[in-house]
Amino acid sequence: MSALATAIEAASPDAVVSWGRIAHAKLALPVIHDLVSAGCDVAAAAGEPLDVDFPALLVFLEIVKAHVAEAFPLAPGQRFEDPQRTTNGVIEGVLAMLKARDEATCAHSHATGAWCRRLSEAMGLPAGTTDIIVKAGVLHDIGKIATPDEILFKTGPLTEAEWVVMQQHAEFGAQILSELPTLAAYAPIVRAHHERWDGTGYPYGLKGEQIPFEARVVAVADAFHAMISARPYRPAIAQREAMEILREGRGTQWDAEVVDAMIAMLDAPRSVGRREVALG
Repeated sequence: MSALATAIEAASPDAVVSWGRIAHAKLALPVIHDLVSAGCDVAAAAGEPLDVDFPALLVFLEIVKAHVAEAFPLAPGQRFEDPQRTTNGVIEGVLAMLKARDEATCAHSHATGAWCRRLSEAMGLPAGTTDIIVKAGVLHDIGKIATPDEILFKTGPLTEAEWVVMQQHAEFGAQILSELPTLAAYAPIVRAHHERWDGTGYPYGLKGEQIPFEARVVAVADAFHAMISARPYRPAIAQREAMEILREGRGTQWDAEVVDAMIAMLDAPRSVGRREVALG
């Protein structure tokens, strides 16, 4: 950790890693927040040159930062305003973690959020529900930061044992979000985005309306973008072919109502490019 501390001190002279500074502060929370925020920024920018468990470090820093930010209003006479206290700020933080781990998965997450927005609006959902679904779509694969490299970056099909490990990303993502006060509400959606309408999905085999509605929308957006995107082990498929796969899976893999809305939207003369989604 000494390399990280040195990097933080070099990048953020105003947030020097000094227990003495914390001990002599009348209110330590702002100081701690400065230190942890600097750690998040430096670690996310560093890639993986530091001799630490990088994904675990990033998760730890973001969780600590979120908890410290939540505690600021409880400090007597102290209000510390920081953009990281907002939901969007924390989302940007966890996406930085994901990007440092795997840029392709981060790009897919942004694209899934964009498709979630289009699909939610096509279904006529209330603005508040749409916002929840979009944010959950952006966060749905955050658990992959814990997937081992040899599985996450494998260029061929996964073995049965490797697939079991890969499936753990839904639960792990939910666990991460549960530790972040501003994002905890998205944990059940992220946990359930690979459940299937017929009950054969994972991690808990939820069936039909047992699956949160928001997760059913995310599942369709996620699957569609995954199909039309190239992966190391397969080429992208045409949009029409992906639409046919959605039709075949309506009422078995996916909620038929959501699939029908997606197909109707895709048949309309409009398209969405690869871009980062506005979180609102």
